[in-house]
Amino acid sequence: MKKILSAAAMLAVLQLADSCQINEQFQGTVRGNQIGSSGGNATALLDGVYLSMRSPFQGATQVFALSEVTTDERLMPTRGGDWDDNGVWRQLHQHNWDADHTQVRDAFNNLNGVVFAATDLLRYNPTPQQAAEARFLRAFATYWIVDLYDQAPYREPGEDESLDPRVRKGTEAIDYIVSEVNAVLPNLPDAPVNRATKDAARCLLMKCYLNRGVYANRQTPTFAAADMNQVITLADQIISSGRYKFATNYFDNFAPDNSAIGTENIFTELNQGGVSSGAQYDLWRFISHYNMV
Repeated sequence: MKKILSAAAMLAVLQLADSCQINEQFQGTVRGNQIGSSGGNATALLDGVYLSMRSPFQGATQVFALSEVTTDERLMPTRGGDWDDNGVWRQLHQHNWDADHTQVRDAFNNLNGVVFAATDLLRYNPTPQQAAEARFLRAFATYWIVDLYDQAPYREPGEDESLDPRVRKGTEAIDYIVSEVNAVLPNLPDAPVNRATKDAARCLLMKCYLNRGVYANRQTPTFAAADMNQVITLADQIISSGRYKFATNYFDNFAPDNSAIGTENIFTELNQGGVSSGAQYDLWRFISHYNMV
């Protein structure tokens, strides 16, 4: 009998506990007054934006997967049970994915992570060049969101994150990217290639003008002569800069120090073996993981 009464009393206490109100105070937000005005801390934040580019763009499982495996340019052959990955690669190739597909979900989340990190930095007194780099990286990630998903969520710096973001689509999104890149281009440096530069900005503008007709109408696109002329003009500016030439050794463009010795590269990501690097090993590891013959 005592055990029954004890159990009943315990249940009553649990019901009371369940009805208690919990008011959590989140401590993970950095306030503007906690960041100095000199730009020193903004430097660390900007480095974080560059690091956030690794997840969606390095390796073979996110932007690369959605851009290549969904076409006839690449197949992901099964050479062992672990390569099948529960059929996710077949789903991409056959266009049978949904919103829960790992690659589709992760690429969307991580690309938007770049957008968020770059936008958030703008709240904390960056220098003109830091702001330009952050806005370029945001535009770069936004371009790929539009390319892959045809809609790009966005917020202005400091907007309430508990509210749903607004969304740009199609031509509106591309026009925004073009406007952003043109606005920041004068404040971008000429080098190094592992940072946002003027020529990286020109390349992104070229992609926007070249594909503007597709984003306006993906079923029956048309391509304006004015847009194609912009592509030619931007390409001529890059070529005539004298900063690029064909490499004597083609593979220098892919070396660990390619930002120094790769004479063909325009925009790369910095990877330092044993120090800081992303999943850049994916693409070469594939050919040696199993016997591919």
